[in-house]
Amino acid sequence: MDSMLTGALIGAGTALVVMVVMIVLRKPVKCAACGLEQPKMRKPANMEQAMWGGYTCVGCGANLDAKGNVKAK
Repeated sequence: MDSMLTGALIGAGTALVVMVVMIVLRKPVKCAACGLEQPKMRKPANMEQAMWGGYTCVGCGANLDAKGNVKAK
């Protein structure tokens, strides 16, 4: 039982480290409409942004995909 718990904790810790490194080292996304750089820690405005990535521009409010391109409403 202890070896299973240890393995689960090591796996969870490794996943957390990988996620933090991916967030910190991610290339900044710029809004295609106004050119403003988006924050690294994003707050999804809807379920589509949460699942597939994307932003609501902090400058102009445009709906952006994960690469910063403006999406049609």
